Amino acid sequence: MTELDKIIKARAKLMKGHVGMASMLLHLNLVEVEASKCETLATDGRNIFYNPSFVAEISEQELKGVLVHEALHCVYEHMLRRATRHPKVWNIACDYAINTYLVYDLRMELPEGGLMNRKYHRLTAEQIYRDLINDEEALKDALDQMGEGQGEGEGSGTPTEGEGGKSGQKVGDIDLDSIPNTVGEVWDAKSESGKPLTATELSELRTEIQRAVSMSDKLQKAMGTTGSYSFSNSIKELKDAKINWRDELCDLLESTVANVNTWSRLNKRHSWRGVCLPSKARSPYGGELVMAVDTSGSVSQSELNIYATEVQAMAEDCGLERVRVCYCDTTVRKNRDGEWWDVFDLDQGDEVKLIARGGGGTDFTPPFNLYNDYTDDLENVKAFIYFTDGWGRVKAEVEPDVPVIWCVTDKSRYSERLPFGEVIYVDTSSLYS
Repeated sequence: MTELDKIIKARAKLMKGHVGMASMLLHLNLVEVEASKCETLATDGRNIFYNPSFVAEISEQELKGVLVHEALHCVYEHMLRRATRHPKVWNIACDYAINTYLVYDLRMELPEGGLMNRKYHRLTAEQIYRDLINDEEALKDALDQMGEGQGEGEGSGTPTEGEGGKSGQKVGDIDLDSIPNTVGEVWDAKSESGKPLTATELSELRTEIQRAVSMSDKLQKAMGTTGSYSFSNSIKELKDAKINWRDELCDLLESTVANVNTWSRLNKRHSWRGVCLPSKARSPYGGELVMAVDTSGSVSQSELNIYATEVQAMAEDCGLERVRVCYCDTTVRKNRDGEWWDVFDLDQGDEVKLIARGGGGTDFTPPFNLYNDYTDDLENVKAFIYFTDGWGRVKAEVEPDVPVIWCVTDKSRYSERLPFGEVIYVDTSSLYS
């Protein structure tokens, strides 16, 4: 029996009690690769890449577990959600999120080296990533589980340079680029030519995955299976998962700024529990955050007050020294001094205050035109944040040369309207908690 035959046989046996998951696997092409590219298995949302030597070494039960592991990467769209996070730490976070569910809920087996920590049970990959990237001991625990059995990832499908990862990044003494590969990887989705997907291509792949999930769910319901695994429950958990927007925004903001830890300033997020960890080093030139606020009736003043407090805390933690804010409905509105931007110098003790100007229609393009064409001294800008309900459009050609983060309060169809940037859903019901 070849290794491909072994995979097909294990996949077929998943039809007993795991019809939905087995059906999901049928949508993924099986592609044999050399160990230099993949040491175990990996998926990019369209394929499962497998190393035949690894498949030959593990038991059928373990192989079934790894196949379900890869399918769950697709169900949870992990290959589409990494953004600028370090790919190796992102893989660890995704594995923790999947494996705790796979073992504790599905009662399946994993090969040696599979990551497991009960404290991450039912947490999202984004929440777990934030814990790992800010807590050296948590990351060390993961590396201890991974052991020395896997290589340093040479030839890995998740390179760190040029895909949002930062070469040379460290957490404490841990060089993130040297972290070994996980058992069952998730790779960034790419085009056939190996290039990162465009916004349109990403949307198409997301639609393909969601269609496959829906079809698999319908098949499980039609078969009426009563195994320990409920595919419908997994889909419901995916739809209902609420990522703390504060954590996600701070995570993305930190990933765009400093990548060097320093003991000169202790990390305030961990001081409350008596743990002393380094914080991110300040840029020698400071740094600046640009914000645009949609004032077409999207955001209330009480919500703006909360945004101001949270953004200032995040900016200070990231070592940023200035926040620049503009307000827009169908056009950018000047302040009482006739200026387009409200500027807050955090290093001078300024407190960020957001007071909406304007109202009426919506156009997302003017703030980017203001930034790109009519604003000087932008060399230290690290990121552009846009607070909005998401109901508006923006031209793709106005994308600035810094990362854009959309903080959106309405989930309805906003992804179809935003051709660039990362989207964070802000659950307004959580603002006051």
